[in-house]
Amino acid sequence: MRKLKLVTALLLIILAFFMAAGTFTFRRAGNDFSTEKAVQDLKVISLEPHSVLHPEERNQVRNYLYGRLEEIGGTPEILRYDTIANVYCKFEPPGRDTSCSYLLLVAHLDSRFPEQTPQGIVCSYGAADDGYGLAVILELVRGALEYAEDWCQGLKILFTDSEERNLDGIRCALERDNALFDNVGLAVNVEARGVKGPALLFETSSGNAALMDFYTEYARYPYTYSLTSAVYDIMPNYTDFTLLKPLFPGYNFSVIDNLHYYHNDRDNFSNIHPESIAHYGVQLAPMVKEYLTGNQYSDPDYFRSRENKVVFTIPGLGTFSFSRAGYCLLNAVTLALFVLTLTLYVVTGRIKLRKVFYNSLTILGCGVLIAAVATGLAYAATRISGVPFSFVSTKFLSWDWILTLVVIGLTVCLYIWFFTSRVRRSESFVFEHVLGLLLLILAVSAVLLVTVGENFFLLLPALCAIAALLLHMFVYMNVMSLPALLPVVLTGASFLYNLYTALTVGSLGIIMFLVYLYAIMAASLVRCFMYQRR
Repeated sequence: MRKLKLVTALLLIILAFFMAAGTFTFRRAGNDFSTEKAVQDLKVISLEPHSVLHPEERNQVRNYLYGRLEEIGGTPEILRYDTIANVYCKFEPPGRDTSCSYLLLVAHLDSRFPEQTPQGIVCSYGAADDGYGLAVILELVRGALEYAEDWCQGLKILFTDSEERNLDGIRCALERDNALFDNVGLAVNVEARGVKGPALLFETSSGNAALMDFYTEYARYPYTYSLTSAVYDIMPNYTDFTLLKPLFPGYNFSVIDNLHYYHNDRDNFSNIHPESIAHYGVQLAPMVKEYLTGNQYSDPDYFRSRENKVVFTIPGLGTFSFSRAGYCLLNAVTLALFVLTLTLYVVTGRIKLRKVFYNSLTILGCGVLIAAVATGLAYAATRISGVPFSFVSTKFLSWDWILTLVVIGLTVCLYIWFFTSRVRRSESFVFEHVLGLLLLILAVSAVLLVTVGENFFLLLPALCAIAALLLHMFVYMNVMSLPALLPVVLTGASFLYNLYTALTVGSLGIIMFLVYLYAIMAASLVRCFMYQRR
């Protein structure tokens, strides 16, 4: 029976990893957004590098965009500023010359200028960055015009030039053609960092309460972390949305892949992922339709709010949204349940309180040591490969995933060996160990809540583990440890993958610290599922 339980738990963990990777959640876009048509546009856009140092090729892309907007029924303009030029087009509801409110869709038309890599100087073809954005917007406009008779609001399209060089295109538009932003009630920027992965809503303007309500209600297969806005602020990146978000309510979407296919010659048509393009479409197409056809959005201030929401996606389980007050209440409930569980385990004699504190300090010390060793290995790897080391943007280390998987594998295997050996010697160890972990997690969560306002990647697994421990006190309720294990693995796997791809191998220390915490929790829940004390 115990072997069967172990196999069941392992199969659940494997299933959770597949779900976290999006195997069962990312699908083709459907009838309201044609991925195939977007790919056709993308093939033309990415024929040649078209950076600011390629004026002829960039002009060909600009003319193609102009022609496509004209072909689908628009009257586009080319707005010239010295050596650069944006493409702008406005669509109004039938029978109207102007609207009270507009949806602004933005993407940049230039590819990355030549960059020095270990293989030499290379040029990006701009297939993903930002061919994805251009092709997705063209297809969104084509689809929206099919129900133009139902529009209540207008639509503005801005394809900016020279985004890759100091945001020159959007900067010039704001400074010299500010009138084209009149009555913009919602701005959506479509970007790409790499060629694959889910289309993540990774940034919103401040005061995102109404924005997040709109997104979670109308986007199909939403994928977002409101926490990533804080993470993005520390990264050495910017987009056109950087200048738009202080002025207009809006969203910034992007695939977040590793840097091996970003700003170099691997960003070409042969490496695109139509599934990623489809995921932009399934989210944005229904949002565009709702905004353009809903009377309530005629107020350009509809999405302005003073409140921010905590929102996060757990693949397979859904997207969860909390007000700040609601999220603080969730933290308080989790803390209260922990205190109750800890008290019950102490009173019933299952654990000794001093050993809980000892385990908490031991886990913290081991976690810091693991993080330090992992950071040292990442640094050594960059020195061996001759590439610059950065905590948040280490590029061109071609075997970074091998290093990461090996380090994770060794850490997990060593921990499981330690855990199983200690459990055999002491029945109470698993409870003292996991309660010590939860004490540490809640302390770190409190710091995160005060400093950045979010801690879901620790709080949600902790809440699941606390619930499992509380139920474990009752006969035959150990089975509840199995469903509690699912959100722990889903949350941890999906969040760590996105965090790693965003911050790169330089962040391996942070990743391994979190891997260690998740491994303790998962091992403890599996043990609780397998054994019930009578």
